[in-house]
Amino acid sequence: MRALWLMASLMSAEASAYCPCYTLSSSGNTHSCGVEAVSGTNPTVAEWQSIFATVSKGPAEWGSNGPAISNIGSGCGKPMAPTTVPARFPCELLKAIAMQESSWKQFCAADQPADQVGAPSRTLIAFDCGYGVGQVTSGMHIGESPAFDRSRVASDALYNLATGTQILADKWRATRCVGDNQPSIIEDWYSATWAYNGLSMVNSPNNPNYSSTRGVYNPSVGGSVPYQERVFGWMQFPPTAAHWASVAVAYPSLTDIGTGSSPATLPEPGCASPTDCVSHRAVHVSACLGSDGGTVDAGPSDAGVSDGGAPDSGIADGGEVRLPYLAGNYAAAGCGCEATGSSAGGAALLLAALLSRRKRLKKA
Repeated sequence: MRALWLMASLMSAEASAYCPCYTLSSSGNTHSCGVEAVSGTNPTVAEWQSIFATVSKGPAEWGSNGPAISNIGSGCGKPMAPTTVPARFPCELLKAIAMQESSWKQFCAADQPADQVGAPSRTLIAFDCGYGVGQVTSGMHIGESPAFDRSRVASDALYNLATGTQILADKWRATRCVGDNQPSIIEDWYSATWAYNGLSMVNSPNNPNYSSTRGVYNPSVGGSVPYQERVFGWMQFPPTAAHWASVAVAYPSLTDIGTGSSPATLPEPGCASPTDCVSHRAVHVSACLGSDGGTVDAGPSDAGVSDGGAPDSGIADGGEVRLPYLAGNYAAAGCGCEATGSSAGGAALLLAALLSRRKRLKKA
């Protein structure tokens, strides 16, 4: 399975209706697409929200409505000891990847190839056999027998998206740590998102073909940027407010990434754009995964942790704090303690303590 980002990256605003259907029986099927398209109505934006919420929580949530996915790693020893946990995915990331890949389309009225034009709304199938919203490609060709139900990939939007997370989980396992490698932190998926489209120089942010002064990618403006910056840009610039709330994600520094075709182990991202580390941003706990009692760890130089609101500047005094995932905003501060509790009152007390600590640090 490989993400098909070229299709979406070539789509202009005027071409948003783009809907290929290179189905098994089409004479235009030159890449051996092995599963016939299925007629269906694309989910509404509201229906998609429910699908993303389910898929983000992984196999433990979707059960038989998606394929099995084995556990993924969590923790990188900074300070959480590495372990394995059930696979889960930030819904903000899934929404942005799906927008980049297919514009949230499982079904649509085909406008190519010629022999499919005029057919009822059916599975979107790209020329290279990327199927549906997740553009599931591997396993979908003639003669392939993957460990998932190919017909459901073509016919079921939730099953398709869940199958698409298999590659994301594989890339999470295959890439080195970002921050403390916490699946609930959106930015910790930076390297996995890069690998999702291929660990190559074309996706290196230090590729000299990309502007060294580029800012955050804005899909409505376009431009030449690596795949992962497209996905991160979508998170900050959603198509509409109904799709998702803007998340001003943080970026790793170009210096930390290096000049190779794949990233090394990276500190927690804190740059305001791919090329601006003078201004800082917080990392974000996924709104779909942020109230499960887990912990986020911020080291001395981290920009802090947020839930999608205004960036938090954090506190960098050389200490360390482990904070529970709370429903509201919280800062990652170096107070040398571990906070507990998940109620609104506990969150308020925690924030008050951190602000008091910040004032004392500034006076010191």
